[in-house]
Amino acid sequence: MKPSIWRWPWQKPEPETVRPPKVGGTRAPDVVHKIDFKKPHDFHFRFGYQSDKLTVLERCVLVGFTTPMTDGQAGAGFEEYTHNRWLVLRQPDGRLVYVPRDSLIYIQESEPTQTPLSEGSDV
Repeated sequence: MKPSIWRWPWQKPEPETVRPPKVGGTRAPDVVHKIDFKKPHDFHFRFGYQSDKLTVLERCVLVGFTTPMTDGQAGAGFEEYTHNRWLVLRQPDGRLVYVPRDSLIYIQESEPTQTPLSEGSDV
């Protein structure tokens, strides 16, 4: 007898196993890394049509995103397009910056901050 496919709405299906990609004909190590967005990262962007100019927002924390998505209302005007969904980053000075998600090229961990040694400490 076949097992039933039916399940309660709150029950999630078992996740599929993710095979690592091949690099140079060999499988990459079978380790899945998660990005800790609570830590600061350097976000590398290419904006507009200037494909040779790279903009780096350093030591930012990803705090969320914006979108004009509706709450399931029928007949709503906006769909999700690339130009109306933005990443929200918090800069080191506390200001928020809103950047188009499709301009993101890659994310790099920020260097750890150097804490000045207090005077008179034995190191």
